[in-house]
Amino acid sequence: MNKLISKYILCHYKYISFDVFDTLIERKVNKPTDIFALVGKNILGEEKSEEFRELRKRAESSAREAKHYTEITLEEIYEELSKLYDKEVIKRLKNEETRLEIDLSYAKKEIIEFYNSCIKKDKQILIISDMYLPAEVIKKMLEHCNITNYDSLYVSNEYGVNKISGKLFKIVLNQKGIKQSEIVHIGDSVKADFLGARKVGIKSILIRRKNRLKRLIHS
Repeated sequence: MNKLISKYILCHYKYISFDVFDTLIERKVNKPTDIFALVGKNILGEEKSEEFRELRKRAESSAREAKHYTEITLEEIYEELSKLYDKEVIKRLKNEETRLEIDLSYAKKEIIEFYNSCIKKDKQILIISDMYLPAEVIKKMLEHCNITNYDSLYVSNEYGVNKISGKLFKIVLNQKGIKQSEIVHIGDSVKADFLGARKVGIKSILIRRKNRLKRLIHS
């Protein structure tokens, strides 16, 4: 992160919120759906890896459609897949997905340096994510990456609203009693982190995302 921006943030804001994926942490894959292919390979066999990637993507889309495109959970995604696999296989697939999410995560160095500066300055750190994974899994991912000392974690599927709409940010403001002028949000998504925060009057900083163009083309 730019040193001037970092210095400005540390001088002017009491609360600093961070996105999780591609902001605080990255995965050791080129794009998120590569994890689905690895799940398929590890549980179903290498010849089934690409097939499972596509089935997992479709299951997520179907789960979102069934909930009228509101926030969904990992359980709801695997409920869709339960139409294709038996109960024991579903359990193994789901467990493998969460295991890989944790094991393949690592801290994003340039942001972690700033994150640690926030801790040293006694800033109150909030972590806000639009994600289907359970909060407990995300906590384990953060712990795996040695990301600690944050005040609270907010995950969209636990509240039924997301950052893109601005509603998850509004919940954070209300629960914490924070004024918009006291907080800045940092993330990699134009829609969720940059524009979503600004919908409720929160200053937001957009950062670099790994393989942004490739992921748009091949997602």
